[in-house]
Amino acid sequence: MTIAMKSHPALRRRRMPVQPRAEATLAAIREAALRILKQEGPGRLTTNRIAEVAGISIGSLYQYYPDKHAIAADICNSLLVADLGELDRYTEQSLFMAQKSLDETLRFFIREHIARHRKLYQQLRDFYLEIHWRYDFEAYMLERFPQRMTTANFLRIVFKRYRQELVSRDFSRAATMVVNAIEGTIHATLDHNPEQILDEAFSEELLALVLGYLKHPLPPPISSGQPPK
Repeated sequence: MTIAMKSHPALRRRRMPVQPRAEATLAAIREAALRILKQEGPGRLTTNRIAEVAGISIGSLYQYYPDKHAIAADICNSLLVADLGELDRYTEQSLFMAQKSLDETLRFFIREHIARHRKLYQQLRDFYLEIHWRYDFEAYMLERFPQRMTTANFLRIVFKRYRQELVSRDFSRAATMVVNAIEGTIHATLDHNPEQILDEAFSEELLALVLGYLKHPLPPPISSGQPPK
């Protein structure tokens, strides 16, 4: 499962490699960018410097990437999809948790999403803090594996299964709200206090927030033109 969000066009490759030589060029570009980030810092990460360290021309780099942010997004994708077996584990665990309980299903999704951002933050540090709002792993996954169900659609099914535990809601809207709450809270935390995502208590606090929304009755609507009492 994956969350579907609008992909930022500036973070996409210009073209996909079709030959081993092209793949080798992309790998060299990614490795050069990582080396610069770790050894020289994000301030030195420019397309010219990446091309220089990779040993290619700037024209060759621009055949594949419009800017350094697209290169960084590709690095993030590579870090998160290095092991396809891990994706199978994620899918199997999602299905298992859905059979177990609503709370455990949500706890699993929240921990997995935090772990994803945590990994990229630990690998890229300040540069990930610069790009995290624009980086869209979910859109990348849908492009690569279009048969996969989105997290929002999966949660809608889970909410229907556990409807007796929830207040009466539009399950599609509720699933979208939960997805937005999880991702929005993580992104806002990365903006203001990124070290919090390294704290295991953070996921439990986020779980409490989501469950409070799902299980707490909606307040009655306020009549138009009438001040609240």
